[in-house]
Amino acid sequence: MKLKRISKEKAQRILFIAVLVLVFGVFFISLSLLNPRETPPPGGEDPGPPIEEPEDPIVYEKIIAPYIAKNVETIRRFWALDKETEIQEMSFIVQGSSYYTSTGISYSAGDEGFEVIASLSGTVKTVSDSSVFGKVVVIEHDNGLETEYRSLGEVSVEIGDEVAQGDVIGISGENENDASAGNHLHFRILVNGKPKDPELLIGKAINEINEN
Repeated sequence: MKLKRISKEKAQRILFIAVLVLVFGVFFISLSLLNPRETPPPGGEDPGPPIEEPEDPIVYEKIIAPYIAKNVETIRRFWALDKETEIQEMSFIVQGSSYYTSTGISYSAGDEGFEVIASLSGTVKTVSDSSVFGKVVVIEHDNGLETEYRSLGEVSVEIGDEVAQGDVIGISGENENDASAGNHLHFRILVNGKPKDPELLIGKAINEINEN
């Protein structure tokens, strides 16, 4: 039986193809060794990368009125040039023969004293007893806010105390600055030292308040 001879040219082509297949085979084997696939855990599919739990959003307190009694009324308003005449008339404080514009709100329950509460959580900055403004408590809060409680007859906090929103800090009383108001609380909100209209800020979260 005679073997069929293969031409030299055909043999070279076969050899070239064989070498090419070998080179590609080595290349793909090397590639798989350099980047091995992760083996899925036994009994299930690959869960993939761990899922990061979202962080809890920051919850900011909203300013509340500094009292809880239901019979409390507003008797002084924050003075501003663009307010109606009726409101501006409620914004003047008469002391002797002098007139002053109100930089806060005054609350009264008639002749009755009422509990005064912290409108925001914070740290008691100062407690003072003024012959003009009565007993005064100032509480520091975040974002440059301070709340001030004037004309207190009694105070139940001390400097450095940490108070929670709604904690009782004193009882309303009388002062010489606004003697005609009788028993009342004069409440102020300051942003970086500047008094702001409490009526515009009550109900707002502290991160919503700025100097403007």
